[in-house]
Amino acid sequence: MMREDQISVIVSVYNTEQYLDQCIQSILKQTYQNLELILIDDGSTDRSLAICTHYQELDSRVRVFHQSNQGVSKARNYGMDVAAGDFITFVDSDDYIMPNYLEELFAALKSTGSQIAISDFQYYKGNGHLLVHMPEHKVSQHTFTPREWFDFAYTNRDDFFQLIYTVLWGKLFRQEVLKQVFCPEDTQIDDEFTTWKTYLQASKIVYLDDEDYIYRLNQEGLSHRRNQEDIRPLRSLEEEITFLHVLGYDPRILEEIYIKRLKRCRKAYLNAGMYHEYQDVDFKLRMIAKSKL
Repeated sequence: MMREDQISVIVSVYNTEQYLDQCIQSILKQTYQNLELILIDDGSTDRSLAICTHYQELDSRVRVFHQSNQGVSKARNYGMDVAAGDFITFVDSDDYIMPNYLEELFAALKSTGSQIAISDFQYYKGNGHLLVHMPEHKVSQHTFTPREWFDFAYTNRDDFFQLIYTVLWGKLFRQEVLKQVFCPEDTQIDDEFTTWKTYLQASKIVYLDDEDYIYRLNQEGLSHRRNQEDIRPLRSLEEEITFLHVLGYDPRILEEIYIKRLKRCRKAYLNAGMYHEYQDVDFKLRMIAKSKL
């Protein structure tokens, strides 16, 4: 294949020795072989770094980097800085991908002239069961402009789809849409501060119903230690809807999304005993309600 067809696969690794072999092997066994696997060890204290090094010795496509524990955002940014491919994808180190995953995303991206290809996914519960997601819209492949994609995302009620929209994994990016986008390093939850900005950089986005990304419901993982505000940070949504409003997106849709998020955060803060945060969100909701009187 031509040099410009190389895909850089970035994996941030932190204490996932239990799942790391499966993750790495699933990437190296892709039907699309012209790839580099960038493993960023984020100061793991288990055998994760040794596992990464082992695969680097076995396969010349594997590149291993190590940093002190600074978080997934720092690791992802470092991975993007050293990536040599013209296409970039992210895989979480406790997830894995099916053999045709990269080939199908790459083919869809090339055939539609898109800059981002987005895949559906399946949950893996850890007991041998995959929770297959059957989208209501029944579209095997569909191409969007960024404005069409935002409209589709903001009016879609499917929780599976909302996760697809938000996360960095499950996507293949042309490198240029990531050139001015970076993961904020002052938060554990970088996806929602980052992914929507890549959509604005694209002229076309293609979405596939293929469920070849396997998202592990790891009971010990970060996703199971977050409250609702951590999963979908209010600050990131405020930044996103403010910017989209400036660009002329439908303010009614943005307002609906914002109020819904405020209500979810208010409940989460109350349950967590975060009284000052609860008061701040409750104030915003009361002011919005007052303005409609």
